[in-house]
Amino acid sequence: MFKEKMIPLYAGSNDCCRLKQIPGCNRNHLLDPSVIGKVEKSGVFLTDYEKAPFTPFMDLSSLRLEMGSENLDITQELVEEMPFLIRLSDRFIPVTFFRLPNGQMQKPVIFFHGGGFLGGSTKVLEHQCRFLAEQSKATVISVDYRLIPENPFPAALNDCKEVISWIWDHAGEWNLDRNKITAAGESAGGNLAVSCSLSETGKKVALTMPVYGALDLSYAEDTDYWDYYKYEVIPEHYNHAMTRLNRFRILNNTIHDLYAVNGEDVKDPSISPLYANDLSNLKKAVIIEAEFDYFRLSNDLFAEKLWDSGIPCEVIRYQGMDHGFYDRLGFCQQTKDCIMEMALQIRKL
Repeated sequence: MFKEKMIPLYAGSNDCCRLKQIPGCNRNHLLDPSVIGKVEKSGVFLTDYEKAPFTPFMDLSSLRLEMGSENLDITQELVEEMPFLIRLSDRFIPVTFFRLPNGQMQKPVIFFHGGGFLGGSTKVLEHQCRFLAEQSKATVISVDYRLIPENPFPAALNDCKEVISWIWDHAGEWNLDRNKITAAGESAGGNLAVSCSLSETGKKVALTMPVYGALDLSYAEDTDYWDYYKYEVIPEHYNHAMTRLNRFRILNNTIHDLYAVNGEDVKDPSISPLYANDLSNLKKAVIIEAEFDYFRLSNDLFAEKLWDSGIPCEVIRYQGMDHGFYDRLGFCQQTKDCIMEMALQIRKL
């Protein structure tokens, strides 16, 4: 079990989050050993954003192959895995169902993988989806939405909304309780889960659960809130923390340039949910964060907007962790705990 404590969302905030502390550690503002090890193993330090290497060319196939991390199947029970094609009037959407074969009606959890909108797949996170199905006793439906740059905005979002609506319409055929749909996802998938729930489709969603969601695709310099000084870190971990923050700041710049290419404003709430003013379709949220995630600050501000609108929201933050820890099931204690926390929230519906 992880020790927990309530802390302010950020310095000066009256709102709080649940901090899941690094196991065996009572210090603040330091990185988890797994993050330190990952940075040192890579041998690449990006401590100065202005001096970070930039190339206008991209080897997309290589970038996609780098998506995700090694992970393990840690389930103890048999979880059925069923690939399926959802047929729409103009296309098919591949999904995979993960469920315990117990014959009981189950809650649907529609899960959108991460990968910067340009990579990732249901295969990359199959072990996580299987473990989530086992722990939640729910049916997890993992979605292979269309990717950029081949399919720019709003292709991915439309796919995700269509899957939610299809599950709503066909729940009886799959023995699913359509009144207890969870929309969940990590990174880009967290963006898609929140964007779906803010739209009219959100009226079909009971719980929205992004994991370090990419809720603002603006350049950091075009925001009025993003700043390195908001990430307090001990001096000996400074270079490692800056490396992880800059890696995803640079990736976010790439997403910004490739996701919305038809003249859309990147601060459109369907692209960057942080800027939504009408939150009324979103019923309830659990926002899971990593302390040293580039997107954490946007997640904090989005949580505040939900609270200010009277929408139930809980924020869970993993101390010392970085963007991408959800990928490392079987190698990272926080990944297992995160999925068990998600399962608990689903069971409470």
